[in-house]
Amino acid sequence: MKNLKEIDFEELEKKLGVKIKSKEIFIEALTHKSYLFFHPEHKYNHNERLEFLGDAIIEFVVSDYLFRKYKNLKEGELTSVRASLVNKERLLEIAERLNLEKFVLYEKIQGEKGLKTVLSNCVEALIGALYLDSGLNSARNFIEKNFFDDLDEIISKKLYKDPKSRLQEIFQEKYKILPKYVVLEEKGAPHKKSFKIGLFLNDKLISVGEGSSKHEAEIKAAIKALKKKFDKI
Repeated sequence: MKNLKEIDFEELEKKLGVKIKSKEIFIEALTHKSYLFFHPEHKYNHNERLEFLGDAIIEFVVSDYLFRKYKNLKEGELTSVRASLVNKERLLEIAERLNLEKFVLYEKIQGEKGLKTVLSNCVEALIGALYLDSGLNSARNFIEKNFFDDLDEIISKKLYKDPKSRLQEIFQEKYKILPKYVVLEEKGAPHKKSFKIGLFLNDKLISVGEGSSKHEAEIKAAIKALKKKFDKI
């Protein structure tokens, strides 16, 4: 939990790459509703409205960028590429890169999964705040800097396709066999399971994925495998 006085706006400006005009709008962007429950004296709103705005801005900016840059991609492919760029996992990566936990006002009652949601939603709220405080170009610059790191790889390797299906196509074409997914570890209470899945080609472990469901862990294992050079398998 952070007290309002502890927010280092100078450091936040460096991370966002802007000069903040209205601290109030960014305080709102950094305020999770759990904080208000325990701190009724806090005079700012929680960030769900800004999260709503930021989500729409991200979708517009990413859509506009893909439409202009990749003129050969069809509508369905553009949609799949956008989905691979804009998801909770990507938002969490950005939150961790910016060390947002240091800035967010929340109460530590969320648990690990809840905290991840708080942080990923906060990225959307901050983008909404950037738009309101500095305009669309500032929000666009932040999005293009933080969401497109691996875009060329996603396009060239067609990682925007369903990763399990894409991997199956490659394995069948190159090796005439199918990948096999094996549960390596399962832990946690029934309502809070965690899975570690190993992806094997024949008896060789190719990659490992972890997630809160078997499907999520398999997808992550497939994505990791797709980034490997298959001629070395």
